Amino acid sequence: MPLNKQQQIAAKVYGGGDYSYVTSIEQVERANIGDTLFLFIMRELDESEGCNSMGEAIRRMERAQADIQVVLDGLRGIS
Repeated sequence: MPLNKQQQIAAKVYGGGDYSYVTSIEQVERANIGDTLFLFIMRELDESEGCNSMGEAIRRMERAQADIQVVLDGLRGIS
């Protein structure tokens, strides 16, 4: 299945465009790219996971950012 608009944007900008060639989530999963953060983002933005609008995509990425910040703070001993 082709990437939705949110996934297309993510593939274009993630890693400085390293994955701009990606055209489907299946391609990401089959290619075994090794970048699990990219795979996570692409799955989170997939319509099959309920991400069907730009607003929902932004909400999901903000939530992931907050979760990563908590881990980073813990690693820094800030928690």
